[in-house]
Amino acid sequence: MKVDYSSITRENMLYDINILLNTYDFQTSNIYDRSCFDILARRDDILIILKIYKNIDSLTQTQAEELSKVAGTFLASPIIIGLKSKHNYLEEDVVYERYELPVISPQTLCNIIANEIHPEILSKRGGYYVKVNGELLKQMREKYNLSLKELADLSHVSRETIYKYEQGNSQTYPETLLMLEEILNTNLAVDINLFESDYYKSLDRKIKEPRELIKLGYDVKSSNKTPFDAISERKLENKKLNKLKEKLDNTLLEVEKLKSEVNKQRVRNNILITNMERKRNEKKLNQIAEQTRDIAEITQNEALFVLEDSKDKKTIKKVPSIYTWELKDMDNFEDLIKLIKERKKEVEDS
Repeated sequence: MKVDYSSITRENMLYDINILLNTYDFQTSNIYDRSCFDILARRDDILIILKIYKNIDSLTQTQAEELSKVAGTFLASPIIIGLKSKHNYLEEDVVYERYELPVISPQTLCNIIANEIHPEILSKRGGYYVKVNGELLKQMREKYNLSLKELADLSHVSRETIYKYEQGNSQTYPETLLMLEEILNTNLAVDINLFESDYYKSLDRKIKEPRELIKLGYDVKSSNKTPFDAISERKLENKKLNKLKEKLDNTLLEVEKLKSEVNKQRVRNNILITNMERKRNEKKLNQIAEQTRDIAEITQNEALFVLEDSKDKKTIKKVPSIYTWELKDMDNFEDLIKLIKERKKEVEDS
């Protein structure tokens, strides 16, 4: 039966995707449709950041760059969900690209989450491509006692092409891969796991406020298209971070373990979702606080307000408020983290 996509609205898509995520044990944020992302979702160590469009051509380069940087800051996996492009509807189990971000249909997302079926086909300029499992290809070729040239002749490609496939996870046309799979009687395609985050860009528009946080060793990076003002990230010793990156690059067998270690070093007690007073009224501060608390809970980071006026507010909607005079009296970031936790505990105990 043909599906009538014309009756589906973006609001329908947002609602259905949120239900899907919750059904399969993802903790989801509120929906932020005026942000560079719509939904943050976490399940165990998986953190994804979604932007939903009916027409994916609505995504601008500026929005994509901001989404990529926010994802990199939180070590999340950014995914664009859409029904169609200007000319065609998106195909099921195919990954498209827009501004270097992965784009999939709602049904593909459902297949991944509900059935753990990851797509294998990547749509790029020039057509469809699949990644070849080079190690398995070589193993099966040798099992069948085929030389590089013999396998190349059977699959109608060059010897150099087969050699290139075996040296790494190269891309080829689906038709070529199917022919190789028929010859070697095995599945050689590599799944595209969109939940594995390779986004290490971070917000880079540094601002010079609040000065008190900067004095404690934080880089304060602003974001124009998010429900919060900035991300404050504590600077790590370069030697330690560089050593981790070097291991990550050189030790393929320990990639997942090192990613987890880098994650802990970068995120734990290093990132603060930061908001400033900026002469906002109480209603606006409460609204920002609710959004910030929601995002902090999903991303498992701390959040705070930095206030200048003397308003005896230790928290705003359960988000700790730290005054600039308090920050001036601190000598290091441990004092700040301790005060944030004390403020949160006072709310929990009250």
